[in-house]
Amino acid sequence: MFRCIFSDKKNLLSLYNAVNGTHHDNPDELEIRKLDNAIYMNVKNDVSFLFQFRLSLYEHQSTVNPNMPLRDLIYISKQYQRYIEEAHPEKVALSIYSSSLMKIPTPKFVVFYNGAEEMPERYERKLSDAYQLPVKDPALELKVLVININHGMNQELLAACQILKEYCQYVEKVRCYRRDYSIEEAVERAVD
Repeated sequence: MFRCIFSDKKNLLSLYNAVNGTHHDNPDELEIRKLDNAIYMNVKNDVSFLFQFRLSLYEHQSTVNPNMPLRDLIYISKQYQRYIEEAHPEKVALSIYSSSLMKIPTPKFVVFYNGAEEMPERYERKLSDAYQLPVKDPALELKVLVININHGMNQELLAACQILKEYCQYVEKVRCYRRDYSIEEAVERAVD
């Protein structure tokens, strides 16, 4: 459902503005860049988009997932490959071996968490946390901002993005009904 809601550019721009504290008003400036089947299996990233030289990857998680930095590394690699191919379709191989610097969009990784496990309002996951041999200054780092959107958390963010707030209210209703009904009926009652 998260992917469906935020595939709409107007909703996505509202979320972008809330996350970044900005006030952009033209959703047509967003370029949605979803990855389907991003990791060999039938796995898809939720929402990725290009906006003002920033490539944002937004994921929604209802369970705690310490592997998000690794997943995002795979996603961003595929996004950059696609970006290079689109920027220089006639000479893709030559463009990255050129003596001139190829500029790429700045990445931003955000996970919106609304699982049942208690988590802080905001925290960061790092790719280096997964390294078998920890080092002080890793040669490769990727940081993911995790934002808890459960009831009572990040109220300022939810106030800034009405559609995200409504999504959270919907999820909370499903959870409430799930205590007494099957998942199908809980979803139906929450929608009603």
